[in-house]
Amino acid sequence: MPSSRRAFLAGGAAAGAACLSGGCSGEARTPSPAGAAVRNHPLDGVARENVRITDVRGRLFSAEIPIEKWWYGAGVTVLTEVFTDRGILGIGGPSPYGGPDFVKEYTETRIKPRVVGKNPFDVETFAPGHASFPEATAWAGVNVACWDIIGRVKGRPVHELLATDGPPRTRIEHYASAGTLHDWRKRPEDLYDEARRYKEEGFASMKFRLGEHFEEEMTVARYIPFLEGLRAAVGDEFGLMHENNMRLTLEHCLELAPALKALGFVWLEEPVDRWGRTRGVAGQPEDVPKAIEWHRRIREAVAPVRVSGGETMTTRFEFKDWVDGGGYDIVQPDCDTTGLSEGWAIARHAHLAGLPCVPHNWHDGLTWMSNIQLVAAIPNATVLESCRHYNPLREGLFKNPIVVKKGHADVPSGPGLGVEVIDDADARFPYDPGKHWLRLRPV
Repeated sequence: MPSSRRAFLAGGAAAGAACLSGGCSGEARTPSPAGAAVRNHPLDGVARENVRITDVRGRLFSAEIPIEKWWYGAGVTVLTEVFTDRGILGIGGPSPYGGPDFVKEYTETRIKPRVVGKNPFDVETFAPGHASFPEATAWAGVNVACWDIIGRVKGRPVHELLATDGPPRTRIEHYASAGTLHDWRKRPEDLYDEARRYKEEGFASMKFRLGEHFEEEMTVARYIPFLEGLRAAVGDEFGLMHENNMRLTLEHCLELAPALKALGFVWLEEPVDRWGRTRGVAGQPEDVPKAIEWHRRIREAVAPVRVSGGETMTTRFEFKDWVDGGGYDIVQPDCDTTGLSEGWAIARHAHLAGLPCVPHNWHDGLTWMSNIQLVAAIPNATVLESCRHYNPLREGLFKNPIVVKKGHADVPSGPGLGVEVIDDADARFPYDPGKHWLRLRPV
């Protein structure tokens, strides 16, 4: 197996170390100097300031996306703005999967009355908790915005505050994430062309999905030769990750496992329903212990390929069940769903368990701006997802956008999150409720 893939596939905490030092995640982290103060929390040693929240708002944006480039969840986003009596504005990016209209309404009518007058340095109290998923995403936006305020007040980037284990990294490797639009009723080999393109752009790895009409047109037995063709198309050195989007059954995953092992895949993501339900059967009760057991069986079958997941979990407590229960090899929180406080705590728990943390980072620039800060700070990061679907909201919303070049991006170094929203954002990306975030492409 090529050395670059061996680094990805190394076990436990060693994987994070191998990727950090072996070239698959940018620059290596240097240890803290001897005698450096121990920090058990990102705000340890950070003097509290007298600052108060005066207002909280949500702003909605839409972008025009050609139908042939559409994949669900794109083209609409929501920005959280937290205002203070110091004239400092903090911004956050809730997940569009919470429903942009709902998130804006909930933020302004339910969260705002609870936080106005409070100090953003009490950021730990502005976190998702055990709310519903849409409510949790709204709280995540406020939490991220408060961290932005703290960083701006202190004149320090958020990743510097979050880095309790040593100096943060400033350059992060990203993997290309797309592979959704190849159609089994048309030309599925479009995926081969897409993978080659990412390799030519300088990415070292790619994650892809099952594609359109897979369930209607394909079986696992017929799918395996297609994956062999993909490996041949990109070569042995290029990392491949497979995301199921929970679309396969346990039996399908066990059938697929030998091929993923033989082809040297890096990880298998969200393999089956994480609530223990059977796909397509309505009205089933959740059975998370059963789902964790399914994941354990898949882990055993597919090793040394890793099993990953967690993008829809909102708290450290949900992740704890999966980490302690052996459900995942890699945890994948997303700060647009957890906020930065919970994201840091989730990464910390995974690190103590010897697991890498590779955040989900699918949407636009408002998602990316917090996840890259987290990955720069935590000791068990490997790479960060880079959604490659066409979406003007990824780079167009910022005066100083985050940009991937040759598979790497520099971490914004300014105070707070280090990015600024363009002055004419409402005019350039006017919100259109007709561009529903869940609309699907025509068959």
